[in-house]
Amino acid sequence: MVEYRPVPDADVPEFQRLLSYAFSPADGHDPIESVEDLPARATLGDRRGIYEDDELCCTGIHHWFRLRVRGAFREVPGLAAVSTPPHHRRRGFVGRLLAESLAEYRERGAGVCVLWPFNHPFYRRYGWARCSRYGRVTCAPDALAGIDTASDEPNGRFVSCSADDWEALDRVYRATNSQGLAMDRTEAWWRKRVLTGWDGDPYPTGVERNGRLVGYLVYDIEKGTDDTGKTDDGRRMVVRELGYIDSSAYRAVLEFCRYHDSQASEIEFYGPVDARLQDLVRDPRDVEIEIEPGAMARMVDVSRALSALSYPADIEADLTIAVADDTAGWNDGRFRLSIADGTGTCEPTDDGPEGGSGADVDVGTSADSGSGSVDLTTSIATLSQVAVGYLSVERAERVGDFEVASTDARNTLAAAFPPGEPFLREGF
Repeated sequence: MVEYRPVPDADVPEFQRLLSYAFSPADGHDPIESVEDLPARATLGDRRGIYEDDELCCTGIHHWFRLRVRGAFREVPGLAAVSTPPHHRRRGFVGRLLAESLAEYRERGAGVCVLWPFNHPFYRRYGWARCSRYGRVTCAPDALAGIDTASDEPNGRFVSCSADDWEALDRVYRATNSQGLAMDRTEAWWRKRVLTGWDGDPYPTGVERNGRLVGYLVYDIEKGTDDTGKTDDGRRMVVRELGYIDSSAYRAVLEFCRYHDSQASEIEFYGPVDARLQDLVRDPRDVEIEIEPGAMARMVDVSRALSALSYPADIEADLTIAVADDTAGWNDGRFRLSIADGTGTCEPTDDGPEGGSGADVDVGTSADSGSGSVDLTTSIATLSQVAVGYLSVERAERVGDFEVASTDARNTLAAAFPPGEPFLREGF
């Protein structure tokens, strides 16, 4: 019998073995004997598995956190550690895990969920879609010369930080990360994820002004590699994240990085797509910027997700939306979205999910049950991208399966779902 269920502590060593083989097969596996042997980073989240009889055939971890979605923090589960050993692949176990996970998220009241994919097209088949992108900014330490120093007031002074400083760090983090999909971090997340590594802990350093933290960065020093992947004599300073409350604190953080010219030949910054550093340095060509695809999001429950969102206060709308969802049947159909006074109500129509796939109708045609014309026909994936602000309505029409019936519907949707620049920083 095949079933989805929580992974008991007794199966954690096997769970970890499967993850090791799936994600780092070339590194070998260092077995553990019990859950007490887990590294700190691996203690967060709830483990789930697909079992065939008593054999663990597919793994997953659910993280329960809150992310900012259209201006407010909401429960947005994160799915991680999805793996299946080769001898159990192509038997539908991952699809079963994904479907069961969505059902569990729905039972817990979530409207949206997120994951980091090993392969974007794979998860797109199941309704997830890219919701974020990130920038990798690279330069030599000397490229930062000339940016204001941070020795005394007003820029501040450098101080060493530790996990015990998480509250001060969190205050600066919140000042820096107000965009969509920013996390409402907890103490456990700071201690066990941000400030703890797998093979070694990163270096947290702050900028203090008048006894108060105004900036920080979390970084590693890594061995350099040449074009063939072999280790060379250079080292890289990899800045996993930085935070600041004002431009002086930002410049101070950058100056601290420049002071590592004897430890590293290259500095890498990871964060939202941002070209400001090219504007600050003397020669913008000394700074390289690469844009990478980031995490993926998916609506768990269309009715719940669209009803929970905040909308512009001056919008009044009554729209019929036909959604195609091959994985979560409760989303596969027609919904009526009504918006007034900044809030929305979304409910299935009479010929909605319970009555079959309402997304099979032609755009703009009338529904048999009298629900009126369909204003929008879309997949769950593209609708999710618009809902979290990653795609504008106009762009969704160009690049996604997002078919709007009329100019009036297009204008209403565009006003109701203005795009943003969501950025999911957290790895999990």
